Amino acid sequence: MVWLIPLCIAAVLILFVAAAGIAARVAFSRIFDRRYDGNPNLRYFKAEDFPDITAEPVSFASDGGQMLRGFIYRPRMGPAAGLIVFSHGFGAGHHAYTTEIAFLARNGFAVLAYDGTGCVASEGKFKGFDQGPVDVAAALRFAREHEALKEFRRVVLAGHSWGAFSVCNALDADERVAGAVAMCGFISSASVMGQTGGGRFRPLVLLFTFFFRMYNRRRFGENANRSALASLLKTEKDVLLLYGEKDKTVPFRYNGKKVAEEVSGRKNIVCRLFPSKAHNVYLTEAAEEYMHGAFAEIAARTKKGGDVARLYSSLDYEKMTEEDPEVMALILSFCRRIFSECEN
Repeated sequence: MVWLIPLCIAAVLILFVAAAGIAARVAFSRIFDRRYDGNPNLRYFKAEDFPDITAEPVSFASDGGQMLRGFIYRPRMGPAAGLIVFSHGFGAGHHAYTTEIAFLARNGFAVLAYDGTGCVASEGKFKGFDQGPVDVAAALRFAREHEALKEFRRVVLAGHSWGAFSVCNALDADERVAGAVAMCGFISSASVMGQTGGGRFRPLVLLFTFFFRMYNRRRFGENANRSALASLLKTEKDVLLLYGEKDKTVPFRYNGKKVAEEVSGRKNIVCRLFPSKAHNVYLTEAAEEYMHGAFAEIAARTKKGGDVARLYSSLDYEKMTEEDPEVMALILSFCRRIFSECEN
């Protein structure tokens, strides 16, 4: 009867793995096989809120023929000195970053910003994080063919969170790409899904990661399971990395900290860490604090039957989107240097 013990252990392990696989599949479908159209209660700034820029609506097809929609933002006065392709974060379209896009446009750049597959104005369902680099590549193909954008000899990619992951993995998508600005990005699509787990749940987290990688492979084929870190270590192009050490959305200890250690000493990569900042590193600390506090209060009051629309309308959106002048100056200086070097 002693032989029953290892048999029971094996059966339990098989059931554990099977349960983890099923749970991972359910989570994969719930997270990815749906649309993300932003928060209808939030106010998103548009180009008309910034009198010193213009916006031209554009659309282009991505890999499956789904149309991606966005705008080309330009300075109202004078020509643009270079082209920036902007990739937004998870859960919202590019209008969540209109303040930052407007900053870049008013400072002399053309900015092609669009909503990714399955997000807001674009078609399809959100297929997974590995779709991000594919959409960036589609945007670059569009820019190469657009009458005005094709004149730019070099392009800088910029993105936040999922967008940062996307641009890091699209550095080689077009020969015109000269560099990238990546803010608070994660290393890989599968690993970030389980990075809030740990301790006694670590084996389950590792299993989830394994199954997510497998599902990614089935869905994206050769484009699956890209690593932003591997792409950074491979590239010779200039990259500016920005991370907040208090980031819990994309946990700093598993992403920013690891990337900073691995790229240390590389002459083409500048990595700046901000000890007092969280996930929205481009905002002031006061703006981040206000935003998190306001959203937490709305969530609490909503549970008690509060008027959601009224609560969101009472927010101070100017305060919530206040940009950090130091961070924005770093980005501006980086872009100007890249385009200046291209002129010479």
